[in-house]
Parts: sequence; structure tokens; C-alpha cells
Amino acid sequence: MIEKFLKDFLNYLSIEKNYSLNTIKSYKRDLEDFLNFLETQKISSLDSLEPFNIRFYLFSLKRERKSATTIARKLSSIRSFLKYLLKEKKIKKNLFIYFSNPKISKKIPLVPTEEELNNFIDNLEGEDRFLNIRDRALLEIAYGCGLRVSEIANLTIDQINFGLQIIRVLGKGKKERIVPFGKKAMKALKEYLKIREEFLLKLKKKSPYVFLNFKGEKLSERGIRYIIKKWGKKWGLFYLHPHILRHAFATHLLNAGVDLRSIQEMLGHSSITTTEVYTKVNYEYLLKTYLKAHPRAKED
Repeated sequence: MIEKFLKDFLNYLSIEKNYSLNTIKSYKRDLEDFLNFLETQKISSLDSLEPFNIRFYLFSLKRERKSATTIARKLSSIRSFLKYLLKEKKIKKNLFIYFSNPKISKKIPLVPTEEELNNFIDNLEGEDRFLNIRDRALLEIAYGCGLRVSEIANLTIDQINFGLQIIRVLGKGKKERIVPFGKKAMKALKEYLKIREEFLLKLKKKSPYVFLNFKGEKLSERGIRYIIKKWGKKWGLFYLHPHILRHAFATHLLNAGVDLRSIQEMLGHSSITTTEVYTKVNYEYLLKTYLKAHPRAKED
């Protein structure tokens, strides 16, 4: 019966909430872990669940040295699941009136400087012409538009409007947003799309997706992570990955004076509090600039 409840809940997330496949997989993993734990505790019915069972599960996660972020995410998954079951009258008790979310310290993301990223992308050179041009276009979009790795992988040609210099992005929960792109990204994209067309003609293939692998198939999220990490290592930016480029997009716009609401819109954050983490990065940047530039900021 519990397995059926889980299946119904995952269908609800997919059909009614329009959650992405990756998000649903994350919920599934979290909830399967929890249900496996309940099985070890000989709990066969969710009606017999008590708050101390959930507390004991959280304690077991702490004992396994899981991070506060992981524990908070798992607790959120369990809360959503039980809230759904309560609404559907599958269980009778609201167990979460006794719980609050664990406090998570927000880490300030490590972000490359504008100069580092400009040098990195402008001087990208590889042996294979097609892959070299593709990777430059990919990096221009990742940094120039702040897209999530899933949004880059699923980007199709009809989502790009060169006349208006915008990309129509389908983000989390299939929410649509408009993100502008600059002249360097436009130049890199046009060069890539030209060679991409020639490449597909040779392979006698067609694809709606912008970024392709050497077989002419859609470039996977894993492939995109590998490409960005590979180029980052080559340039000494060992911590580089797609989300760091998203952080850099937001941080550098904030440093240039773009307001937080506009950045929130371009990133596709549903809440402004998610975007506010970049203000911490901005304060660090301002302090560095001040200490370097102001005549009264240095010791004699």
C-alpha cells in the first residue's frame, strides 16, 4: 500500500505540479530512503507513524554525517509526501506541526572574476574545429545567460530569437522566461549553428537541439558538466562547473548595478530570497574594490 501511495504522489508531482524529471527523481530517492528506514523499524502502515519516528530518521542521517542541506531536503520531501497523503485522506494525523526546518548556513559561492572568464572564453582553443566552436558557444550561453545545465541541454533552435537577441527558456516546472544575450554570444552561436548544420548533413541526421555531441545527438547534462570542467582545468579554474557560471552571471550583473529583481527574473528563481545570496558575493567584491582603491583604506 505504501508503494502505491508513493507512486500516486510522484504522478501528482509530474501531472499536477509539472515538476521536472530530475526533481521527481530526487523526491523518489529521498522518499525511498525514508520508507526503507521505516521498514527496518517494522512500520508497515503510515497511519501508525509518529513524530518520534521521523525524528529518529533525522538522527540517523546526522549519525551518517549527512550535511544540513541534505537533511533539510529529505525532510522537505517527507513533509510534501505526508501533506499530500493528508489532503487525500490517506492518513489522519498532521505530523509536521511538531517540526521546523533545520537552519542551513548559506555558503557564498566561489565565483571567477570577469577578467578570468573573459580570458578563458576568448582564448578557447582545441584540436577539433567543430567541438571547439560548439564549446565556445556553450560557454557563452552558460555564462552570458545564466542558464541551468538542464536548460542548456534541452535548448532547441526555435527557442533562440536572433532578431530580438533573446532566448525563450523553459525552466523548472515548465515555467517560461525570457533571457537576453549579448553580441559575443550571438557571434559564437551563429558560427556554431553554421558548422552544426554542415556536421549534421555529413551524418545525414536532424535534431531540434542546439548542442550536440560528436554523434549528432543531444548533448547530455553530464556531457555539458564534463566539457565545462575540462576547459576549467585547462585554465586553472578547477572549481568550474555549470552552476558556477550561473553564479558568475548573477554576481557580475549585480556588480554592474543591475537590480536584484531583474536578476531574479533572468535566473528564473521563484523567490527573491534565493537570489539574495548574490548580495553577499557583491559585498565581498565591493570591500575588495574599496580596500584597493580608496586612499584612506590602506595603512601607511
